[in-house]
Amino acid sequence: MSTSAMREEMFDLIRRDLLGPAGGEQEIVTEQSVRNRYLLGMLAPRKVIEAEEEPLEELADGSEDNAEEGTAEPSTPAKRGVAPSTFGLSFCLDLAATGFEVEARWGQYLREQDADGKLVWKRYPRGATRTITLKEGNLPAWVPETDWPQVVVRGRIRRRAGHWSVTLFLCNEQTEDRPRDMYWLFQAQLIVKGRFARRPGQMHVSTLDAVSRLEDRTNEMLYRRELEFARGHGIGVEWELAEGRTDEAVLIRTAAMPRAIVRSVEQSTVPGLVTDMKELAEAPDEELAAKLRPLREEYAAWIARLEVRRASEADLASYTDASAQVVSRAREVLDRMDEGIALLKSNAEAREAFRFANRAMWQQRVRSVWIEERKTEPSRQIADVDVPRNRSWHAFQLAFILINLPGLTSLGHADREAGPFAGADLLWFPTGGGKTEAYLGLAAYTMAVRRLQKNAGGRDGENGVAVLMRYTLRLLTLQQFQRAATLICACEQIRSADPGRWGETPFRLGLWVGRKTTPNRTAQSAEVVEALRSGRRPVFGVGSPHQFPTCPWCGANIDPGQHITVEPYPSGRARTLIYCGDSLGQCEFSRRKSPDEGLPLLVVDEEIYRRPPAMLIATVDKFAQMAWQGPVQTLFGQVTGWCPRHGFRSPELEDTNSHQAAGRFPAVATRPHALLRPPDLIIQDELHLISGPLGSLVGIYEGAVDQLAIWEVDGKKVRPKVIASTATVRRAQAQVSALFNRQVRVFPPPGLEAGANFFSLELPVSEAAPGRLYIGVCAPGRKLKGALIRVYVAVLAAGQTLYEKYGEAADPFLTAVGYFSSLRELGGMRRLVDDDVRSRLTQVDARGLKKRTLRLPHAVEELTSRKSATEIPEVLERMKCKFPPPGQKPVKPPIDVLLATNMLSVGVDVGRLGLMVVAGQPKSTSEYIQATSRVGRASPGLVITVANWARPRDLSHFEGFCHYHATFYRQVEALSVTPYSTGAMDRALTGVLVSAIRQAGADYNRNDSAQQMQ
Repeated sequence: MSTSAMREEMFDLIRRDLLGPAGGEQEIVTEQSVRNRYLLGMLAPRKVIEAEEEPLEELADGSEDNAEEGTAEPSTPAKRGVAPSTFGLSFCLDLAATGFEVEARWGQYLREQDADGKLVWKRYPRGATRTITLKEGNLPAWVPETDWPQVVVRGRIRRRAGHWSVTLFLCNEQTEDRPRDMYWLFQAQLIVKGRFARRPGQMHVSTLDAVSRLEDRTNEMLYRRELEFARGHGIGVEWELAEGRTDEAVLIRTAAMPRAIVRSVEQSTVPGLVTDMKELAEAPDEELAAKLRPLREEYAAWIARLEVRRASEADLASYTDASAQVVSRAREVLDRMDEGIALLKSNAEAREAFRFANRAMWQQRVRSVWIEERKTEPSRQIADVDVPRNRSWHAFQLAFILINLPGLTSLGHADREAGPFAGADLLWFPTGGGKTEAYLGLAAYTMAVRRLQKNAGGRDGENGVAVLMRYTLRLLTLQQFQRAATLICACEQIRSADPGRWGETPFRLGLWVGRKTTPNRTAQSAEVVEALRSGRRPVFGVGSPHQFPTCPWCGANIDPGQHITVEPYPSGRARTLIYCGDSLGQCEFSRRKSPDEGLPLLVVDEEIYRRPPAMLIATVDKFAQMAWQGPVQTLFGQVTGWCPRHGFRSPELEDTNSHQAAGRFPAVATRPHALLRPPDLIIQDELHLISGPLGSLVGIYEGAVDQLAIWEVDGKKVRPKVIASTATVRRAQAQVSALFNRQVRVFPPPGLEAGANFFSLELPVSEAAPGRLYIGVCAPGRKLKGALIRVYVAVLAAGQTLYEKYGEAADPFLTAVGYFSSLRELGGMRRLVDDDVRSRLTQVDARGLKKRTLRLPHAVEELTSRKSATEIPEVLERMKCKFPPPGQKPVKPPIDVLLATNMLSVGVDVGRLGLMVVAGQPKSTSEYIQATSRVGRASPGLVITVANWARPRDLSHFEGFCHYHATFYRQVEALSVTPYSTGAMDRALTGVLVSAIRQAGADYNRNDSAQQMQ
C-alpha cells in the first residue's frame, strides 16, 4: 500500500474513534455512555453543562516560560462548559438562484438489550432532505424527523447586493431526561446542495500606505481563485467545486473534522541548464557562461508569457497595478541575472570563485548524503552517492547565486553603498525547498573571491570573518553549524591542495553563542573536557566544546574524552582542537592526518577572537557582548598585531609581546599586522523570527554592527552585502528597512497566481503528490486536556494498528510530534502523556484499535530549551531512528511521542516525521506554517490541530479551516520592528553607542578606557 493511502486509512481510524460511528451506521456501543465514547460531532439537549474549561497551562509542571520559545497566551476566564445544542453555517447563492436542497442527519443511540440480555446502546440513523425556496426572511422551522419534533432546522435568508445570504442551524431543542444519551445527537451534520457563489468579505487592503496597499492587492490577485464558499458557526465546513470551475461550489457540508490539503511544491527544471555542481566546477572559462544562459533565456520567455496573460485574462483586468508590479520585479531579476552571467564571462576572479563554490558545495552535498546512508548501510562507498542527483542545484538556487555575484565581487557595487538605498535580498521559498544550500553556495563564493582579491583597500583579505550568519534560536544555530561544518571542511580540502592560490590560513568555521552552550575561554574549555574525560559532571553553567556527535566529513563518532584536546595559554596555542574519531586515521581531519588543526572548527569565544574564522555562525543576542567584551573587535578586522603562537592581538586579549620556547613550540614575538577585512556577507536566516521586542533590539544593535563593518576602498565607504531568508513574509520592506537600513528585494518574485512562479509549481493532489493533510478538531464544552488526551490516544493507537498491519512502512506515522506554544503548556501535556495517555493505550483494543505500550523514559522525549547543548544533538539523532519491523528489537529505542515548542519550528529537517498534533492555534500564522512544515517532508504528512473552544481566535480558525489553509501564506501577519522607538532606545541605546566606540579601534577598547572619554 502507498503511504498516501496509508495516511487515508490512518485518518479513517482516527475519525471513527473520535467522531464515529466506529461500527457502522447501525453500530452497537457496549460502553456505559456514548458521550464518553465519542468526542466530536455531538449536539446536547438544552443547557447541559459538561465541565468547566480548564486551561492546559494550569496543568503545568511549574516550568517557567522561555522567551526563546514563546509564552502561553493569557488564560481565558474559566467558562462553564455548556455543551452546544446547535451549530450551523452561512453561505451565498447568486440572485438568479431560486432555491437549494438541505439535508439534516444524525445518529441516535437508544438503550436496548442485546442477545445476551445486556444493556447496550444501538445506533439509529436519523434525518431527511428538503428543498427550500429562496425568500427573504426567517425560514419556517423544519422538523426532519416527525418522531423527534424538537430536533429542528432553523435559518434566515437575506437578499444582499448581488447575492442571497443564507444561514442555517441544526438545533437540538430537547430537554435532557433519562437515559441521558438518548436525547443527544451524534455524528450530526448539515449538507446543502445548490450552486453557490463566493462569500463576500475581502481581507483589508491598506488605503494610507501605498507600499502596503500594493502588497495587499498583489496577495488578493495571487489568491483570486481560492474562494471561500461557506463559514461554519461552532463547526467546520467543507465544500465541493463544480467540475472545471473555481468560482462555483455545488455542495457544502458541516464537518466536525474538517480536512484541508496543502499541496506539494515541485521545483522547476530548465531545459539545457547545467545544474550539476561537478560539471560547473570543472567547466572551462569559455563554456561556463553558456552553461548558465538557458536559465536566463527561459526566464525571459516566462516574463513574455506573463505579459500576454496580463492583456488577455479577464480575471486580471481589475489587478493592473499588481500584475504590472509582478512583471516589473521579474524584469529586475532578469537584468540582475544578465549582470551575473556577464560578470562570470568577463571577470577571471569571479569565474574561479564560482568554480570553487561549486566544488565545495558538490563535496558538501555528496558527503552529507554519504554519511546519512552509511548509518543504515555501513559498506556504502562515497563513489556510490557521487551522482548528479545528489550534487545538483535547483534552478532558483542558481538564479539567486547569479543575481548576488556582482554585489559580492565588486566593492563599489550599489548593494555595498553606505546609506538607505543599498539593496538587501530576501530569499522567500517554502520550508524544505533548499534555501540553506542557496546561501551556503554564496558563502563559499564570498570566502573564495575574498582570498583571490587579497589585500584590497590595504586590508588583509586572507584572514578575518568573511561571512557572518545569524540566527535567533539555539537549536537552529546548532543545526546550521553542523551543516555548514561539512561545507567548511570541503573548502579547507580545496585550500590545502592549492595554498598558493587560496592562502595559508585554513578556512575555519566559528560558533559564537551563549556560555551555556559553548565555553567563553580556553581555560573553561579545558575544565569541561577534563570533566568529560574523567566521567565527572561538567562545570555548571558552562557549555561544552563537544558540539558534534560525529565528524561532519566522514561520520565517525567523536568522543570528547579521546578526540578533543585543549592547548592552554601560554604554553600551548590557546586552542581547543577537535579531531575526527576515525579509528583508522583515514579521515583528512583525524589526529593522524591533521595533528595541528583537526576539524577546522572554533567553538570557544576566546579562540574565535584570536583566530577570526572565515565563516562565523552566531545568535543575534550575542552581539550585546560588543559593549562588554573588547576582543569582539577582531571580528570586524580591528587587530593590533599577530602572535605566531596565539593568533591576533587585541588590547583585551591576554598575550605578551614575546614567548619563550615551550615543548614543540619555538620562541616567538608579536609582529605588526594590517587590519583585517571586515565581513563581506551578512546572512540573516529565518527573518520572520526577528520581530517584536527581540527584533527592535536587534535592529538598534544592527546600527553598531553596520558601522563597525564599514571600511574604505579608494575613498569610498563599503558596507557588507546583506541576505535574509524566510518561508513566511509580510511587509518585508518595512522590516528590512528598520533592521538593516536597506531596500528589500524579494526573490523569487511571484507569478500571477499563488503557487506558480517560474521556479516552482504547486502540484494537483494525487497519489504521487499527496501534499500535507491538515485535520481540525474542536470539542466545545469539553476540557482541552480531555480533548488532547483523546487525540493523542487515537493517533498513537491508529499508528500502532497500521504498524501491525503494514510493518515498517507505517514508520512516518509512529512518532507523534506534539507542538505547543509555550513551555508551560508542554509541561502539562508531558504529565498527561506519561500517565493518562499511557494507561489508556493499553485499553484501546475494546474500541477496535491496537494496544500500544509506551516504555518510559525512552518513549517520550522533548525538544525544548530545557535540554542542554549536549542533549539536543542526541535528541535530533534519536528523532531519525525508525521503528524496526514488528518483532525485531531496535538498535536504538525510537521515539513514540516528541513534545516540542517553537525550537522545532525552524531548521529541523527529519524526513521520517509524518504526524503532528498542534495544541491550540499558534499565536501567529507564520509560526503555524513553520512548525507544521516539519512533518511530511519525505512522506505524506498528517497534522491535527486541536482548537481551544474557549479562545475566540482558535474557534474562528476552526470555523474557516479549509479556506484558511488554502490561503495561509496570505494570512501571514505583518511583523512589528521598532528599533528607534522610545522604549527600545531607553533600553539599548547606551549599549549601542558604547559598542560602536569601543570596537572601532584600540584607543577605547580596554575596560579602563572609559575614563579617557571627554
